Amino acid sequence: MKNKNLEFFLEIYMEEIPARLVNDLSSQLKNNFEVLMNERGISFSHIQSYGTPMRLVLFINGLKNKTDDKKLEIWGPPENISISNQKKFLKPAESFIKKNNINKKEIQIKERNGMNFLYCKKIIKGTKNQDNLKQITIESISKIKNKKFMRWSDKNFAFIRPIKNIFANMDKKFIKINFMKIPSENKIIGHRFSQMSDKKIKSFDDYLNFLKKSDVILDFESRKKKILDEIKKIEKKEKVYVNSDIDLINHVSNLTEHPRVLMGSFDKSFLKIPKEVINSIMKNHQKYFSVYSTSKMSSLVSKFIFVAGSPYLDNNKVVKGNEKVLAARLNDGKFFYEEDIKSGLEKIRDKIDHITFIEGIGSYGDKARRVGKLALKIRDMLGLNIDVDDIIKTSELCKADLASQMVFEFPELQGIMGGYYYLNTNKDIANSITSHYLPKTRDDSLPKDNLSKIISISDKLDTICSAFHMRLLPTGSSDPYGLRRCCIGIIRILEELDVNIDLIEIFKESFSNIEKKVDIDNKESLDKVKLFFTERIKNYYVESGYSVNILNAVVSNFNSLDIVKIKKKISVIKKLNGTKDLTKASEIFKRLKNIIKDNNSTNINQKLFQNKYEENVYSEILRIEKLFKTIPNYDESEKCLKEIIKSSSTLSNFFDNVMVMDKEKIIRANRLNLLTSFKKLISGVANFSVL
Repeated sequence: MKNKNLEFFLEIYMEEIPARLVNDLSSQLKNNFEVLMNERGISFSHIQSYGTPMRLVLFINGLKNKTDDKKLEIWGPPENISISNQKKFLKPAESFIKKNNINKKEIQIKERNGMNFLYCKKIIKGTKNQDNLKQITIESISKIKNKKFMRWSDKNFAFIRPIKNIFANMDKKFIKINFMKIPSENKIIGHRFSQMSDKKIKSFDDYLNFLKKSDVILDFESRKKKILDEIKKIEKKEKVYVNSDIDLINHVSNLTEHPRVLMGSFDKSFLKIPKEVINSIMKNHQKYFSVYSTSKMSSLVSKFIFVAGSPYLDNNKVVKGNEKVLAARLNDGKFFYEEDIKSGLEKIRDKIDHITFIEGIGSYGDKARRVGKLALKIRDMLGLNIDVDDIIKTSELCKADLASQMVFEFPELQGIMGGYYYLNTNKDIANSITSHYLPKTRDDSLPKDNLSKIISISDKLDTICSAFHMRLLPTGSSDPYGLRRCCIGIIRILEELDVNIDLIEIFKESFSNIEKKVDIDNKESLDKVKLFFTERIKNYYVESGYSVNILNAVVSNFNSLDIVKIKKKISVIKKLNGTKDLTKASEIFKRLKNIIKDNNSTNINQKLFQNKYEENVYSEILRIEKLFKTIPNYDESEKCLKEIIKSSSTLSNFFDNVMVMDKEKIIRANRLNLLTSFKKLISGVANFSVL
């Protein structure tokens, strides 16, 4: 039979799955198939997966009827221990034949590396791909994983939702998949409201045509495009602007198999409550899109856009149903807002003493007090002209809205609501209450004023140190307190402030503010925080375009973690990195490090110098020391870096002409101390040996 190109496709039809998981499960299915086919030598041209809320689909083409035959060369034991003088097979030969299931007549004698061995050529016949893909289907489904999976009915199998049918087809023939007693019928079901099904699907084109006819859009990108196109039509028709948030677009594209975009409205009186409340209710709770009167998205109107899940329902009824649901949610928001306004933020603030921040560390009230202490210290260390009373009041109130009715119901509004509740009392403090949470992501905007910046830094540092104090360290997959995000926020704010401050000193201050409610050594916590923050600094600047080697050269020790100084250093080194001079100097400094090893003494006796090369290195040390004293912030200076590179030639001449490890112990020690002095001098700028 001709080993022709074939197609295989699979549909896993199930109860509706969460929109947020559709793309991930679809990708897992494809990846599992791809890995297993490659492992088993199944060649193919193309593989593609698809996902909707009701089905996971896989399509493969360019398949053959069977896998290719494999030609194996099997080497056995040496001839001299395998065959007797009477030409009979001995025990090693018999074992070789049995192990490899070889016919004795197939045995040959072949020379390799000057010796004769038993040898056999064996052809392993290819296997039918229909059988292979049956098994791969079962294994691929079994390998799909998610924390939310459950066991359904009596089946010893966990999945996100019960599977209703597994359909597979290869070479225009239905393949029954026997897996966990899950139905596997030659039937495809269309949109759940269409009541259409088909038992005559022979090809993937047949399958796609049937889905299209039964109002199922299989491709995620096609559903997404349909939604965006319909939003644009509504914008044009209604002369409005829709906040087409990409995350929300992606989410609603997996809410339905046939999206329709509709517009609803709500009572204008709700526009009196903060727009963030309305937007949060719409986006986070209802999956609706906010509508604005201008392209700047500043003036909210009493309309909303949503994606309907069925083309078979009456539009007016669908719109009215969604308007009713939204009105109820907005009424809740309005009630919470009005009740919080009546209470006032100062009164609400008293309740945070009863809300636990981290078990063992205390309440959010305790945290707010620590943030205030640390902010005052940072103000002094940075030399910023910020009113002390403003710092104290902002820190007292920055977490107050966590006890408000609104934030209890809508946690994503923390900070925002506190700002609104204090706006009529003090606008500057209100703005700082809101913006001290910034930046929330790597690319998010930063707090604009210095008051907000130091409260933000203090809050983030307190969170980091509190978590480390209680050994709540982030792992590869888990960071419940957002410590990595806190680090990035601190780095970005300090960059913008452009003021020198050693973070290690602030870490110490922060740990000293944490009340010891458990017996934990803060020295160990401090070391762990320094290591953690150092790695975050490296990652941040590597992602910003700096090489790992440059970061290792600058942030290779814990003597100081000054963000502004680090940024200036790596920027200077980046300009010269890769040049012949720096590359050559780096090699010389590596040699210096390897010779010194663990020598730490810098006691030099000039009277023990034996030649001019030792004198030259000593003179170079004195010259660079003097230069450092004349250049402000010398370790950030390009001139300083160039002088260090220049000095490497003196060191090179020394290595070429002087035996460091002299037979006389006193001479050897003096030369090592000379080199150690040189290394310690330049190490204050960077660890050049890793460049």
